[in-house]
Amino acid sequence: MKRIQKKVDKVMRRFSRILLSAPPAVDAPRDREVITGDPFLPPELEREIFELAARNDPVDSWTHQHVGDTLLVLPQVCRRVQSWIEPFIYERVSLLQSFNGAQPVPKFLATVDARPASFFATHVKYLYMDYSVPLPVVQRILGVCTGAVSVGCHHPYPSLAHVLAPLPLHRLCVSEFALPSPAATLPPWAASLRQLGFTKAIPPDPAAAFAALPALTHLAVDYDALPNPDDPGMGAALARLLDACPRLRLLVLMTGAKTDCRWAYQRLREDGFAIGDPRFYVHLRPIPDGLWDAWSRRVPDVFVEAEGQLERRRAVAAAAVAKSGS
Repeated sequence: MKRIQKKVDKVMRRFSRILLSAPPAVDAPRDREVITGDPFLPPELEREIFELAARNDPVDSWTHQHVGDTLLVLPQVCRRVQSWIEPFIYERVSLLQSFNGAQPVPKFLATVDARPASFFATHVKYLYMDYSVPLPVVQRILGVCTGAVSVGCHHPYPSLAHVLAPLPLHRLCVSEFALPSPAATLPPWAASLRQLGFTKAIPPDPAAAFAALPALTHLAVDYDALPNPDDPGMGAALARLLDACPRLRLLVLMTGAKTDCRWAYQRLREDGFAIGDPRFYVHLRPIPDGLWDAWSRRVPDVFVEAEGQLERRRAVAAAAVAKSGS
């Protein structure tokens, strides 16, 4: 990659010198060069230039768009550029409820009908569908995007088990989660799933659920998935999650409003939960985001953000201890 980058820089510097050189005299003869045949640049270098432009295209978080405007235009240059750039466009598919008449779900389904299934199986890696996407549509999309490594939706796992089973998942978000009890019926990804999210309910027996997920290290739980905050039990429920998975590096409590965030801290203190546990973080949704939108975002996602905040918390605590000891 560095070698290709140096080639790109060299070509750009050469063209910059040509553009900045003095123009010819008015009466000087001009020979117009007609370029025919293959592109002037080597094809592999041309491809690197377009892919660099695609990777570095900024994204406007306020529009919930996961690709930049330039990336959407590049495939219109020519067919070979289209074949290079479209994998970047479809790598992350986020189907969110639209309030401006955009109708992303029907448009994506129309695209699915217009392309061979192998296109989506190969290129879609991160897939998120919000509350507005009905179960039959989620099942249909998952039946096509069989190469996805990260899936987020708001339906219970049992209703999706048959379409999720063949996927190479390392990250999953569902409303409720329960794996089948016979180990022989476990999906292949159970042994490698690293990140899991619950949006509506936590498992009644976390120890049994997590025992089937030996690689699980990150867990996100919606505030509404916990017991009624007006009753005792929120702290105990979170403590059971931490105890059930000793390998867990991070437990994130997802809150969508400042009142929920404050109430969660109050209830957890009253329940005696160790809020200072280095594995625990309360996430408050940023204003332009939906609560679970970060499941399909480029970094920083919710776990990256949480780890950064916890690292800063540890640094502040260490600095305070050092200051008190001096």
